Amino acid sequence: MPEQSQRKTSDIKMPRLTGMKKRQQIEVAGRTMFVWVAIAAVALSFCIATCQYLFTKWDFNNKIISKKNIASQTLTNNYANAQKLIEQVDNLSVNQALASVKTSADDPNTKSILDALPTTDDPAALATSLQQVILSRSGVTIENISVPTTTADAATTGSASTSITGPQQMEFSVSVSGTYDKIKTLVDDFNRTIRPMKIVDMTLNGSDANLRATFDMVTYYQAAQSVSLDEETVQ
Repeated sequence: MPEQSQRKTSDIKMPRLTGMKKRQQIEVAGRTMFVWVAIAAVALSFCIATCQYLFTKWDFNNKIISKKNIASQTLTNNYANAQKLIEQVDNLSVNQALASVKTSADDPNTKSILDALPTTDDPAALATSLQQVILSRSGVTIENISVPTTTADAATTGSASTSITGPQQMEFSVSVSGTYDKIKTLVDDFNRTIRPMKIVDMTLNGSDANLRATFDMVTYYQAAQSVSLDEETVQ
């Protein structure tokens, strides 16, 4: 019996894979591999896109926070500077030196500052001041007052004008006649004016009793500064 069973077992033949079945298995394995590779590629692309999106949001939020910190610091500095400015203006309001040079006793002290350094290049106001206040004081005869109709900075308008810093020069000329003493008094008056006036060139013709003088001069003004709130788009 054992020998017969061994013979029967040895007589059983295992089925062999044909070439067609091998190719089918290879194709199935290839398709399976392709599916897994495609899934892995999609998952990797999704992860990369998600990381890129999160990084972009993180970078943008950091920019927003940085700009907010700058704005907060600017507001803090402006508030501190405003308090200092208020204190300085209050001190000027009771300054005796300014009170002594007021044109009118009813004017506030701060008006003397505006008289000394106007905020506009107003040629008409300058000519009026020369004719009615400065030149008339010495008793000279006014022959001519020449002030510019505009200045180099007058073409600048709008917000650009507030970007000008520091005093701006304004040229003008005056021709008068009178005695030597009156001309000398006029020169002294120019030196005593609260608004700075500098004699660039002076021409004298005639005699002590009848002297004609021409002054080429410059004065100054400083454009007013404005305070505004600006908006900035962060991208």
